[in-house]
Amino acid sequence: MFGMSGNTSKPVKVLSYTLAVIGIAVLVMFIIPLFSGTLNTGSYFGFVIGGVTVLLGIFTPKLLNNAKKAVRYIFRAVLILYGVLVVYAITLSAFMVANMNDTPEKDGSRTVIVLGCQVRRDGPSLMLSRRIDAAYNYMSADTKADCIVSGGKGSNEHISEADAMYEALVNDGISGDRITKEDKSSSTYENLLFSKQILEDSGKPLRIAIVTDGFHQWRARLQAESLGYDVKCVSAATPWYLVPVYWVREWFALSYLFVFGA
Repeated sequence: MFGMSGNTSKPVKVLSYTLAVIGIAVLVMFIIPLFSGTLNTGSYFGFVIGGVTVLLGIFTPKLLNNAKKAVRYIFRAVLILYGVLVVYAITLSAFMVANMNDTPEKDGSRTVIVLGCQVRRDGPSLMLSRRIDAAYNYMSADTKADCIVSGGKGSNEHISEADAMYEALVNDGISGDRITKEDKSSSTYENLLFSKQILEDSGKPLRIAIVTDGFHQWRARLQAESLGYDVKCVSAATPWYLVPVYWVREWFALSYLFVFGA
């Protein structure tokens, strides 16, 4: 199996089976979100990584045992590159986790900024609903906190994300007087940039509590701090089966931010 011969060493066998199992697990994790209609950059990357990992598991014994010397060197270089990418992904993930739960004080000193997410025909998407719930819970606990709901109207949305969030929060019992709509933004950076203008125009300090999914908090914080905000985080609970896809997508978004800025 997996191109192994009788003289394949035990470490090579272990590596081969381990890579194959990991690859299959990765493919399953990224296939599951397809059933909820979720397909994005993270999905494609997951399919590629999962497939390549399975292939590495299948061909590792043959390439290490039987291939020409030059091919073995190339294969080992690919494994090293693969390892470097894994270390990079783990490093990003560590910072993402570290920035998920920087809970703000509840003394009315911060304005809540809820970052938008997709609106479907029947209302807020599941992820946006979770962000609305997180904002509601925080504003119910901190009754002095005001809120900016930030998100424009995408080409496939019938209302702006800001309108959808405003309506949901008011229906949940949050006074409309505490909520300001920012309905022009189309990215995280614009969410924060346009919300900054609202705060400055109203004479409020740039002390905010960002409401978004946990995986998104570090990037949102980096962009907010670049605009002069004092930032704390209120993380929404991402549906478990969507975490791998959006987590990996966030690696790409962070890498883009590091290279090109906002």
